Amino acid sequence: MSEVKWIKLSTKMFEDEKIKLIEQMPESDTILIIWVKLLAQAGKTNASGYIYLNQNIPYTDEMLATIFNRPLPIVRMALNTFQQFGMIEVDENKFISIANWEKHQNVEGMDRVRKLAAERNRQYRERKKQLQLSAPEKESDVSVTSRDGT
Repeated sequence: MSEVKWIKLSTKMFEDEKIKLIEQMPESDTILIIWVKLLAQAGKTNASGYIYLNQNIPYTDEMLATIFNRPLPIVRMALNTFQQFGMIEVDENKFISIANWEKHQNVEGMDRVRKLAAERNRQYRERKKQLQLSAPEKESDVSVTSRDGT
């Protein structure tokens, strides 16, 4: 997937009742930072809200604690909270996805970015192909003389 350098955050994010409930928990600030980092990671992965190291390796709690530079018990508490509140889903293969990803990302914009990148790549390959096809013709038009030749 193409790299994304932004995600969409709502200015009403802190009016959401789930976020308000989280704000009443111990370590609420850290949990909210983990939530934003999960959103950013999902944007970086750019796979419809899924978060993974690669398509075959899901992130473990330990990996996320390391990447997010947060204590493992708090990362586990945050993930459990997000799962209980329906903010994330964990499938049978342990892959994490952001529930309602469309709410957190401009999906149409991302589709447009993907299409534009694909079109750029197609045009680049076409130009490269044209250059390769025209290169042998140019070589046949060139006459070679020795250094001392007039």
